[in-house]
Amino acid sequence: LPTLTLGEDSRLVSKLSVEEKDKTYEQYQEIKKEQTGNLNGVLAVSAFGISLGLSLPHGFNTGVLNPQELHVKEFLNDSYVERFGDMPTRASLELMWSLVVSIYLIGGMAGSLSKKAAYVFLAFVALSSVFYALCKVANSMEMLFLARLISGFGCGAGSGLSPLFLTEIAPVNIRGAMGVLHQLMLTVGILVSQLLGLSQLLGQSDTWPYLCALVSAPCLFCLAVVPFIPDSPRYLVVQLNDENAAEKALKKLRKNEHVSAAMLELRMDRRRAELQPPWTIGMILKEKNFRLPLLLVVGVNLAQQLSGINVAFYYSHNVLKRSGIPLDAIQYAVIAIGAINVAMTGVSVALVEKFGRKLLLLVSHVGMFIAACLLTVALNAMTHFDADWMAYVAVISLVSFVVMFASGLGCIPQFLGSELFLTGPRPAAMALAAFGNWLGNLFVGLLFPFMAVFMGNWCFVPFLLCLAASFVFLFIKLPETKGRTPDDMAALFGTDYGMPKITSRSSNMLEVVSDHLVHMHNDEDTNNRMPVPDKAIKEYIASQNSVRKVEV
Repeated sequence: LPTLTLGEDSRLVSKLSVEEKDKTYEQYQEIKKEQTGNLNGVLAVSAFGISLGLSLPHGFNTGVLNPQELHVKEFLNDSYVERFGDMPTRASLELMWSLVVSIYLIGGMAGSLSKKAAYVFLAFVALSSVFYALCKVANSMEMLFLARLISGFGCGAGSGLSPLFLTEIAPVNIRGAMGVLHQLMLTVGILVSQLLGLSQLLGQSDTWPYLCALVSAPCLFCLAVVPFIPDSPRYLVVQLNDENAAEKALKKLRKNEHVSAAMLELRMDRRRAELQPPWTIGMILKEKNFRLPLLLVVGVNLAQQLSGINVAFYYSHNVLKRSGIPLDAIQYAVIAIGAINVAMTGVSVALVEKFGRKLLLLVSHVGMFIAACLLTVALNAMTHFDADWMAYVAVISLVSFVVMFASGLGCIPQFLGSELFLTGPRPAAMALAAFGNWLGNLFVGLLFPFMAVFMGNWCFVPFLLCLAASFVFLFIKLPETKGRTPDDMAALFGTDYGMPKITSRSSNMLEVVSDHLVHMHNDEDTNNRMPVPDKAIKEYIASQNSVRKVEV
């Protein structure tokens, strides 16, 4: 940080000249400028390249099989007959279909447990593309299972790294919006898979394996831009202890030559890492003070999947069929739902910084609960009372369900962990959150086909109960993280363990001092300038002195 001209002794505050106070104002402006930033070319290419290569394939894999359900089941049936010489029962066929959908998620859980697995992400996705392309030729359902498992491992590693990288390279003022980019690219991947899966394109009985194999295409762009993307400054300082490389990366990402304040924060993170052993999943599970933030992060990720959103993505064909949509129009209805999901996720980039995380999450829960209730009523009315006009209510409810999901519960869970945890325990906490997310996804993927058979039009009821429970828990326990640093949240939960920190208290005092100094700075009549309260100046000096002591 720049050396203050105020001196170390706060008793001299009352004797400060106007020039000294103006100098303080200029230093404050410089510090504030370092801590914020706008989107620039390097930051945009870095964020777009990483999210396209790591996030989009996950979305593509999630949505690619939904429109191809009939073709995949036909392939599974033929492969089963050739392998065992007998026709599979309906239950066996549904089980195989569920395994094809959900075994991808088993691979994802394995990948999410290790951040290092992200480095071989491209190799795993490329290998899965080979198995996808050859499974039809070989008439091997095992090859399809293996392709889904391998791609799940790669996508699990990639989708765990992407939001962490995006929030680490972003300035504080656009951190939330940058974190949403992961979910935005995921929804784009779902939409792209649905568009390419149209029957006029690759959605045919002979070409669907090649459609699945296209999951590796975004990785080629990622490979092209990776050499030009700076490493995460936090990773360079905390993990590699390379301050020179981190400073160069920060200057590129911020387009600002003055990054001393940001470097100080990174040094403090490294100091925390030196004072504590590396955090593992086992360690944070044992620590009592981590229980609440860990429950919040894992719980909101589980709620994302147990909300029933994957019913819309994996099994929307069946839902739309129950709603009376003509078979030849269902594929376009699915694409429309995907497009709405992308659009609303894009809108949430702005909403998350304007309204905060907690409010959007709660509103999202309420909206989804109402939409799911209406959808359940509409499906039952169509079945038991021949109310065909309720088909419109069902479709509107399904679309509303997706809209409310995208506005909060769809985009916030992925980066909430980076705001609740300090650098040390953050990777382990986010790995557990990702594991919970994929576990919930697996649970829905495996069980929903059977729920649909046995529960019929009431299959949304379990998801309604999950939404209600999640709403109550978040309403009572989740603090708002907008405008608050991870140090603030660690102090709130008691997970800082006396580590040196910069909290929003310092920045709040800077704001108080600045408000007075701005008035003084812009007042032409020096004699009429409003004096700065001594208490504010003293606390300002104290905060800066404590920061300098930590730096030493």
